[in-house]
Amino acid sequence: MKNVLTIFAILTAGACASSAPPAGTPSPATAPAGTERATLPPIPAVDGPLRIRVAYPDSNAAIAARDSNFIFGSVGTGRATLTINGAAVPVAPNGAFLAFLPVPSNGVYRLQATKDAQTEQMQRPVRVTGAGGGGVARTRIVSMTPAGALAVPQGAGIELSLRGTAGGRAAFVTPGGSRFPLVENRNYTDDSPAGADFQTQPAATTATRELATYSGTVPVSTSWFAPDTTVARGALRARGVRSPSDTIRRNGYFELIVGADTVRSNARLNVTAIDASYPIVGIVQAPSSAGAEWRTRGRIDTSGPFHYFWPSGTRFQIIGERDGFYQVRLAGNRSAYVPVGDMRLQPAGTPTPGGGIASVRFIAQRDYIDLRIPLPELLPFQVTVDAHTISIDVFGAISKVDFFQYGTLDPLIDRAAWSQPADSVYRVTVNLTRDVWGYDTFFDAAGGLILRIRRPPMIDVHNPLRGILVAVDPGHPPGGAIGPTGLTEAEANLSISLKLRELLLAAGARVLMTRTDASPVELGARPQMAADSNAHILVSVHNNAFPDGVNPFRNNGTSVYYFHPQSVRLARLMQAEILAALGLRDIGIGRADLALVRATWMPAVLTETSFLMIPEQEAALRNPAVHERVARAHLRALEIFLKERAR
Repeated sequence: MKNVLTIFAILTAGACASSAPPAGTPSPATAPAGTERATLPPIPAVDGPLRIRVAYPDSNAAIAARDSNFIFGSVGTGRATLTINGAAVPVAPNGAFLAFLPVPSNGVYRLQATKDAQTEQMQRPVRVTGAGGGGVARTRIVSMTPAGALAVPQGAGIELSLRGTAGGRAAFVTPGGSRFPLVENRNYTDDSPAGADFQTQPAATTATRELATYSGTVPVSTSWFAPDTTVARGALRARGVRSPSDTIRRNGYFELIVGADTVRSNARLNVTAIDASYPIVGIVQAPSSAGAEWRTRGRIDTSGPFHYFWPSGTRFQIIGERDGFYQVRLAGNRSAYVPVGDMRLQPAGTPTPGGGIASVRFIAQRDYIDLRIPLPELLPFQVTVDAHTISIDVFGAISKVDFFQYGTLDPLIDRAAWSQPADSVYRVTVNLTRDVWGYDTFFDAAGGLILRIRRPPMIDVHNPLRGILVAVDPGHPPGGAIGPTGLTEAEANLSISLKLRELLLAAGARVLMTRTDASPVELGARPQMAADSNAHILVSVHNNAFPDGVNPFRNNGTSVYYFHPQSVRLARLMQAEILAALGLRDIGIGRADLALVRATWMPAVLTETSFLMIPEQEAALRNPAVHERVARAHLRALEIFLKERAR
């Protein structure tokens, strides 16, 4: 048997971002919905010394919740009673507790535990950053956008917005005194945009909104601000003009009036109007510490998920700058945002990227097929996958193709064609005879764009895992969730993953473990090792945690995540098998922008079996028999997935 390859890795927490909690005060004695039908073993009884330990929140931690939040830990014995700020909190047989209570307005949780005639008390101070106070808050401006360096085309307007007290009148006032109204959006609230992702039963909205968003468009005037942005300095230096960093800025200000109360805040903006007569061109450049597979990650906006992945050398016309990102033109009105630090500005007079594509050819190899597109220069692109079809769009390109060469006949390719779906968008669509398994993209030394289409592995329908290389990633450390009695997610994930490795090896698979002990490793090394080792499938094993403000009694359960379409079926199978094994609530599968599932060379999924903060679920994750049940669920999903693709 081949040696098992091992590296060590770090993975981001399964839950992130904060959320506004449900309105009202849920009873801390309510059992987690869904656990009444769970098939988890009973919590073992523990009768140790009475001692209060709070696992979450940490002392003086910032609580990003307005109304209610969870607090959990242990009192050392299942025979104790517990109150937190006067509310009775149930204690599990092993001494664990979990409560969802109003955030204390004074920022102090007061815990009191009693066992027999013994009583212990504890105070846990927190910083209440999101708690709503009583009465009507005074008028305030919470945030203003955009801020910092901003570059827009000449003649364009700037969309400005502020977040502040609801029910008022807002405006932006220029240094010259011109006033531009900002309109309150009464149909939109972003009090808790991220927490909704983790709520299977969303909280009821509060009757009165404390904050609102006001927005409007203001025309650019170079008399307001010094043109001292990143893009302006680079472009001006390229034209031999001194950087105007010593120029005094004359910023405008935001104003919000609610009743008789008026507040103002200076705009923290630095605006440049880009002259279309001097196109600005940039080239993606990897940091010196980046690996060979480095990609810059482009977004549709300056926030939100990654949508594009481009290698070093990709060329763009820069049409704007905002929030630390360059806005780059793809084709027509379509644009993307690339981090400023990933781009090197080119000398004045550099022509804007684009040109014709005259030929395309397929080159068949044993394990993959290369689609090679010779480029006039290294242009941006995007790959799209749909079942048996994979296509690539090259932005800034015009077709000059007379001969579209398939190369030698290949059983994997059914049909291929080029098209020009839009001005300056050249597309090649490849219809395969089997589902897309994986792909890679890169520029070769001769300036060609390579779309490498991976051949599916040979699968024995009677023994589907035989010879298949499975990369198993035990999520974390560092970071990760923690349970009431101190079990870390990293420990639980590793125990399940080691059992899964044992089962996979027994089934004839080869296994790559990203770690086999508690040693950490850099996040990007995990999917990279899977790709470098030519793994056929990547499975990242996790257990979950909630962001502040989400009611854990209403929303816990099992979920599985993927990123690329070729991984959807595996995610569904993983979800079904883990649900059958443990019987927790079905949170469902989802597409998530996570590093471990963004790998393109293989199907990749990330499983979130349970929530460590739930006492019953944490206790189960200490049980080796449960580890085996979860591992066998992963194994069954992999076997079904492979059998479906056997030929």
